[in-house]
Amino acid sequence: MRLALVPSSLIVSALLLGACAADDEDIDAEQQAELSAILAKDVDPTTAAEATDPADLDQDGIPDALEEQLIRRYRPYYELTKEGNKTEAHLPSDAIAEIETSQLKEMKGDDDVSAPLAGCGNARDKHLVPAQSLLTCKPETSYTRNKKITKYCLNHADARRAGVSVAEAKAKATGLYGHVSNDLVNGRATYKIEYWQYWAFNDQDITVLGLGSFGDHEGDWTGVEVWVDRETKAVAKLGYMIHGIEVFFTVPAGTKAACTSCFTSVKGAKYNPSVGSIFDDRERPKFDDNQAEFWIDAQGFEHVKLYIERGGHEGWPGTWGKAEHKAGPITIKLNAHSGGGVGWLVADVKDRAFNLGEVAHPLTTAARVIIDFNGHWGCTNAKDVFGLGPQRRSPVGPAMHCEWRWPDGKSVPGCAH
Repeated sequence: MRLALVPSSLIVSALLLGACAADDEDIDAEQQAELSAILAKDVDPTTAAEATDPADLDQDGIPDALEEQLIRRYRPYYELTKEGNKTEAHLPSDAIAEIETSQLKEMKGDDDVSAPLAGCGNARDKHLVPAQSLLTCKPETSYTRNKKITKYCLNHADARRAGVSVAEAKAKATGLYGHVSNDLVNGRATYKIEYWQYWAFNDQDITVLGLGSFGDHEGDWTGVEVWVDRETKAVAKLGYMIHGIEVFFTVPAGTKAACTSCFTSVKGAKYNPSVGSIFDDRERPKFDDNQAEFWIDAQGFEHVKLYIERGGHEGWPGTWGKAEHKAGPITIKLNAHSGGGVGWLVADVKDRAFNLGEVAHPLTTAARVIIDFNGHWGCTNAKDVFGLGPQRRSPVGPAMHCEWRWPDGKSVPGCAH
């Protein structure tokens, strides 16, 4: 059956039935109904019209309400870093609000970005209002129409680089989204949950020979992957996304926290906090299966703790390890991730869905823009350190990253880490 105009009540009922039918979850009917109602508030109309099963609008084989429940149940814990007298100056940002205060441009060569593109944005300042106009003013910015990563970029408003306040980030889970797929860990069935966090600006606050600020760029998608065993409901594996490198931690079998409403540390098979730079090929393997930390909530569910690198926003598994670049004779030390700043468990907000759905079938109108845009979130496009250092380029969106698991199990060609 193809759905045309689907009443919210029908979507709620279908989501509830589909979620309760899952034999590996134990959430009560009242909570499932609440999650289904949250999802129904902003269902993407095209996705709803194309669905063959109203309980699985994104057509990935997992009931949408179940995905929403998983994302909320295992959401991460953030601890910001205080480095001397410096605290985090750039907090999370609302991805849709950033689009609507941005202009669409196009990257050319290094240090070359076009003027705002004709036909996109309003007449006064070329801001992309509504956000959905990003995918229609230049149809090739949509991955579903143009299956490649492009050089289109969102020129963010400089005045918005600080993001929201700490209080707002804590209360609203600003800029946090999720994505769920089926997977295996050591032959056992798991759900793979990806968490994607948006920040409007990456500020490493590092000078080289007294010049510039190394590593700064507009836009910053960071994230962490959490694999949950479908039978035991325990976290089986973690994947930390750190400066284009994935660090994996497989939770030792039989691990169980001895407390609730507490922090706990888990040592892995290769525990060794005395490691070097993550960019050193000799040191990089030492980061895997080293150590992980969790916040255990009152129900006993595990929330991976991320130590947020000051300015760079990468989520590290602990205060150990470092990130240093070699640029010719120069060693560039990236900012600390030692924590000591404000910390919070990402809020379980009730006013919006976390689940993005799939690129071909996004769950909400916001999700359609966030995961279908095939360009860059920011227009930074330059070489660092007199051309010796790495490319400084704004990131692509969640679905254009290699960590995003598409329904066929693959990533998009040319994906970024």
